[in-house]
Amino acid sequence: MKTLTFSMLLACFGFVYSAFASADSSCAFDLNENLTLTTQLHNALPAGIWVGNTEDGREAVLQFHHSGTADWFTFEGERMSAYEAYSWAVISIGEDEAKLELTARDHTKHLAFQVKTGCYSLMLADTFKGISLNLEYESTDSNARHSQKENMLAGRWENNTYPFDLESIEGAYLKYNFGKNGRFERLLGCANRNRKEAGEWWLAKDGQHLVMRLDSGETTVAEIKYLEMDEMVLHHVLTCEERDFTTGDRDFFFNRQ
Repeated sequence: MKTLTFSMLLACFGFVYSAFASADSSCAFDLNENLTLTTQLHNALPAGIWVGNTEDGREAVLQFHHSGTADWFTFEGERMSAYEAYSWAVISIGEDEAKLELTARDHTKHLAFQVKTGCYSLMLADTFKGISLNLEYESTDSNARHSQKENMLAGRWENNTYPFDLESIEGAYLKYNFGKNGRFERLLGCANRNRKEAGEWWLAKDGQHLVMRLDSGETTVAEIKYLEMDEMVLHHVLTCEERDFTTGDRDFFFNRQ
């Protein structure tokens, strides 16, 4: 009987230990592992989405990529109000200390954050610039779901409603061609004017925003409001050097060609 009781105690202890180990291992950061902060940041930052509020009350969403690039989305209410592209690097200062550096793609901004981490939190402070962010980790859709959505986006799409704000343009059209190699073409124009531009595209980690960066450097971020096999609705501002083809913030309805 004593042997049975002792065995049951061991089993219960093993269960409790397993539960705690499981809870710890589910953290965004490997707090129970003998890893430097630099290694933890390299592992954890690209693994999900980091969400917090800026000091002026807007929502900031940071998405880090293994390639060394990062997307910084800013939201006001339900709508995205700004997008910034960065490169990121972790600078080791010691086993338990590191800096996270963000450099704007156009090199107009450089941020050097002191870093503190919790299980699911990332506290960033750039004392020189007076900027601080408290971010919480959010998991993303599975890789399978993300890949599925990328495959659905890939292909040729044509706007099926009048695409521009100026209503007197005859033969107006807007088309996107998203390649599986990460490149895209944008074709827009009218009966007597045609523009063809190219760049790179990717699906943000939240699965809800499509980032399109033209080779000229201009970036458009579109909210994917609807996507099925042959139909798509993108919400974004259409910008173009020819002002007649520029629009305000609106929905664009597409059919697959």
